[in-house]
Amino acid sequence: MSNEVIDYLNYKNIAYKLQGSEVLIQCPNCGKEKLSININSSVYQCWHCQAVDPNSIYAKGHLSKLKEEFGDIVSVSPISNKVNNDKDFTALAERYHGQILENKKTLRYLLKRGITEDSIKKFKLGYGEWKGQDWLTIPSFENGKVRLLKYRKLEPDNRPDLKKYEREVGGKSILFNCDALGENNELYIAEGEIDAITLIQNGYENTIGTTAGTNLLNEWYDDLILKDKVFLVFDSDEAGQESAKNVWATRLGIGKCWNIVLPKGEDVNSYFTKYTKEDFNGLVKNSKQFRVEGIVSLKETLYAMYRRFKDKGHEEVFELPWPSINNLLGGGLMRKRLAVVGGKPGVGKTSWAIQICDHFAVKYKMPVLYFCLEMPEVSLAAKIIQLHRNLTLQEIDYSDALIYAMDIEDLPIYFGYTSKITPEIFYNTMKEVRNRYGVQFGVFDNLQRMIRTGEESDMGRASGIFKDITMDLDIPFLLVSQPRKLSSGAMPTYEDFKGSSAIPADADHTIVMHRKLELQNEGTEALSPMTRILVDKSRYSSGGLTHLLFDGAKSKFSEEEK
Repeated sequence: MSNEVIDYLNYKNIAYKLQGSEVLIQCPNCGKEKLSININSSVYQCWHCQAVDPNSIYAKGHLSKLKEEFGDIVSVSPISNKVNNDKDFTALAERYHGQILENKKTLRYLLKRGITEDSIKKFKLGYGEWKGQDWLTIPSFENGKVRLLKYRKLEPDNRPDLKKYEREVGGKSILFNCDALGENNELYIAEGEIDAITLIQNGYENTIGTTAGTNLLNEWYDDLILKDKVFLVFDSDEAGQESAKNVWATRLGIGKCWNIVLPKGEDVNSYFTKYTKEDFNGLVKNSKQFRVEGIVSLKETLYAMYRRFKDKGHEEVFELPWPSINNLLGGGLMRKRLAVVGGKPGVGKTSWAIQICDHFAVKYKMPVLYFCLEMPEVSLAAKIIQLHRNLTLQEIDYSDALIYAMDIEDLPIYFGYTSKITPEIFYNTMKEVRNRYGVQFGVFDNLQRMIRTGEESDMGRASGIFKDITMDLDIPFLLVSQPRKLSSGAMPTYEDFKGSSAIPADADHTIVMHRKLELQNEGTEALSPMTRILVDKSRYSSGGLTHLLFDGAKSKFSEEEK
């Protein structure tokens, strides 16, 4: 049978015994054959370590933690670690709650939606008026204290300039009813606080609610990944179902997530105003796991094509910062497509790729990973600072790091490095950062430093794995490569990529950068800022040639002035 847990144990040559949905292996910590891994949820626990040393990493965890311990996943850190003050809004929430009990209009609004007086009191729902607008206040508790306080607009909407939802500044992004996390191995996850309250008051006490739309925040991942079974109860619309499958089930694991599909046009709250708990139990009984990607029919593909058109009007394209290059790539980069960029050392490949990462993080709020074998993370972060502050490298003052952090610490940019990287380890790492941090774009810099043998077969295997990353994880990916040693002044093409003909064969786009050597006044030579960008091969567009200007002092490329 093919299963992630079993496939990994076979890959590591770890002996195991299969007992139903569990496999037993010898615990590396205590040495006893007591470490059990669930093949559906990928959650493990060592029964002996749990009793003797509950703080041991082998007491309980997810398969990804074992992979990290065994050296098959590289630890990746974000660009910054923002400190959360964990503000306490309990007193404020209590004041608003006192006001709702005197506000008949807001009480009627909640009662009409099926929220009972007991639930209003239990969850301390409240009423407030500020900025000329009436608000429903929704607190989220952690260990008995309100760590997040949200506001939802009530009718009439007197302030269309304000968002439908607001929140107290400094709140902690916790799940609604998050205290249920520690008590249950099976969970219901509802889309929002009101839907969660609806399920809880109907007897589903093991329900938590999202507090950031349908997004799966990084802060929630470590708790949710350790659950055995998760029922996703999202809205029946396209956005809700897409998020349930492509965000939550994909990141938490197809094997542990079950999808409860509500009738068309319904959310949980509206459902229970029309149907009974027995009806909902029927939906739970008929819930299904999402289909594992692989074989699809033509009919399914065409319907998926139509849904994508209906949702976006076209295939999703992520534009690069330079329109001239987008024109050559058919609009930009897309999911499931591998781009390979090459050029001589010093031409600016790292700066070019970093600028793309920064652009995606800013424009699309897209989490990105830059895995570099040539520069430490501090040097890469300096390039991000240069882009945002328009500074030369010499102008960056490390003592101002906390000031720079005020500008860029929220950018979802992650860095990775290890000298012992292999294609297989990087594949596992890329999958983990996709799951843990929601990374949707990756860069690896560079291929030749990973495959130091230079053997054709080794390069070809690595190139194939990078293509697998784009296909399996449904993301665009950029691979940095070096050309063979060329004669001075020679302009490389994709045929000059060092090590394997498989590189351009696997790539959907091959991009070659080149800068000429120019004679300076002092009689020395230096690379010209004019950078030739050749899209030498493009599977889905015509490709072609353009030029960018490189400001080396500020690590920034810009369009050539006409």
